[in-house]
Amino acid sequence: MAQAERVERHADALSRLWPGYWPKGQPFILYAPDIGAVFGGARLPDTPRFRPGRLEGAEFHFVLDYPSGVPDTVLLRPDGADDDLSTLFHEQFHDFQNTAFRWMSGDGHQEFVDLNAIPDLTGFIAALDLERLVLQAALLEPDAPARKHLAQTYLALRTARSADLPAEVLAVQQQREWSEGTAEFIGLQAAHLIADRPDATLPSTIARALTTPSQNDMSLVSELLRWRAYPVGAALTWLLADVGADQWRAQLGQGVPLDVLLRQTIGEGSVEDAAAAAARFDLPGLKAQAAERLAQALEGVTTREAFLDQAPHWLVLELTAPVERGKEIQLSFSAAKMSPLADGAIALPHGMVVMEAPGFALKSERNPALIDVPVGVVTGGVIAHAVTLPLAAADLHELRAGEPFLLEKEGLSLRIAAPYEIHQQAGRTRISFALPQEP
Repeated sequence: MAQAERVERHADALSRLWPGYWPKGQPFILYAPDIGAVFGGARLPDTPRFRPGRLEGAEFHFVLDYPSGVPDTVLLRPDGADDDLSTLFHEQFHDFQNTAFRWMSGDGHQEFVDLNAIPDLTGFIAALDLERLVLQAALLEPDAPARKHLAQTYLALRTARSADLPAEVLAVQQQREWSEGTAEFIGLQAAHLIADRPDATLPSTIARALTTPSQNDMSLVSELLRWRAYPVGAALTWLLADVGADQWRAQLGQGVPLDVLLRQTIGEGSVEDAAAAAARFDLPGLKAQAAERLAQALEGVTTREAFLDQAPHWLVLELTAPVERGKEIQLSFSAAKMSPLADGAIALPHGMVVMEAPGFALKSERNPALIDVPVGVVTGGVIAHAVTLPLAAADLHELRAGEPFLLEKEGLSLRIAAPYEIHQQAGRTRISFALPQEP
């Protein structure tokens, strides 16, 4: 309750972090499954401030748009009373981005890329680590001209690294920084605000997250093409605010990449600046570390075919909706380990997947799953999600197009009001379910 009250006390200040973000009465839920849920901000007249017990559908650490009856309600399970709630603000910013932001191109929405597309992977990893260290130094530099020079040096290093990279690799990095990095910046900024910490402490908080990760932190590909984007994007966003870039929030909303906008604002350093940074931060040492990480990286499953070879029959669930009804589809998944595959899909060796929409409900626990990405891909005005799960063909013997289907078994619950299309082939059954144009 105290956490919710602290958020509400700072509501006006939160609304000024970004035009349109955190409007008056922004609804949110803080939820502890063993205790209950606190409903903050706007809520329906018959919704209590505190509801004891568990909430239906609150299976994950957060839910982006929990069906509370009030639109755009983010639900968060705080990690105790000391949680800074930065995840709440981060995820709410994603909800804001869904309507206020527009990426400048159609490329970059996938979570990962095939690392085989990168000619010199060892050099690529070392260059990323070098850039991260220079960016960290920029955020920790108290002198404004020196800080600007470090930022310019970072941009020069980034330009050099990008010269030989495929366009799809660059697009994924820029898009992740633009979406996750700005959300990370706002999440941390809002957390500092409600804790009454001075603004001057924010860059050091971001800088701590820029520390080069250890070999055991996470899978190599996840770190390179997703998690790196959070602190790097947050740092670039902070620098844009620090140098007072012209209309930088509006330009980001229009899809201009963070590094492009910062380069337009301050320019970039020289080849000599980049060489000096390489010497200062020991680029040869970083290359040696990168080579060691690559040597120790587990091969694992890297292709869709190899993943699907693990079971004799799979159920493919396709859920589509007009873009206007896209927010009625909820897809969440989590697992201790996730493996990005070469075609951009995400393989969950064992995890939880929940996908819900009017007339459709899936909950899979402790089962392998394949999540097609980009999640919620939009083509021709239609948003689509696809999840693949192992399931014996015998479990689908009652499945008929146009008829309700219900399956309950250990670790799997599936309810479909009326599949409109069923395709069966050797080792695979594909069920398609579509939301109509009108509810």
